Amino acid sequence: MILQDKNGFVLPALQLSSLPTGAVKQLVNKLGKRIANGEYAVGKNMPMEPELVEEHGVSRTVVREAIKVLSGKGLVRTARRYGTHVCDIDDWNLLDPDVIGWHEPSSPMTHRIFVDATHFRILIEPKAAALAAQNATTLQKDILRKSSESLTAVETLSSDRLAADFAFHATLLDASNSLMLRQFRGFMHAILSFSYTTGVIALPDDRIEADAHSMIAEAVAVGDSEKAEQGMRKMLEVNISIAESLQPSDLIN
Repeated sequence: MILQDKNGFVLPALQLSSLPTGAVKQLVNKLGKRIANGEYAVGKNMPMEPELVEEHGVSRTVVREAIKVLSGKGLVRTARRYGTHVCDIDDWNLLDPDVIGWHEPSSPMTHRIFVDATHFRILIEPKAAALAAQNATTLQKDILRKSSESLTAVETLSSDRLAADFAFHATLLDASNSLMLRQFRGFMHAILSFSYTTGVIALPDDRIEADAHSMIAEAVAVGDSEKAEQGMRKMLEVNISIAESLQPSDLIN
């Protein structure tokens, strides 16, 4: 996973990284987006295999492989007699980066996903920050410092801010030295990308503590677990307050 190059921070391509390239990946993306955004409604059947073959110009094998992937993510289930059925949202793997990323700003679930994801983050990231203060390497401390500096720089462009934001949070998870917490890097990639894309992050500066990332980076650098944990919790509590105050329409404008 590359976080930096000679020009600064970069956002690694993590979504669908486990899938083969080519027609299957493309079809999974297309069908996943249609399901996530309600074009294929929950509780209803998707088009039959011959229809998908004709519409997308792919083979039956490609369609079957794509459906198999979507089934593995909990979006659909198949039965010989009934075709491919779109599952209830409770069955979807909402920690899957692809499932999150397929939602457009206009999706009826976008607001709910952002709010619930922010609540979920506060369960794991403060503890990750505390562990990072105990276990971070010199390189990880340097990345945390540089990414926090990039986030506080006024001239940093939105795309660069997203890359720096991901570098900060992904490095914090890595620095925890927890195999389990590291598994949430993909989720973090998806929810940050989702947040910037839907415009949630583009909020008035006075609603977010501009130096929160820097404070956490400093606490990790000096090994202050309590301060790192408290700082991360405080930052996410602000995000929760913002998330809960938003209306679904705020994510569409």
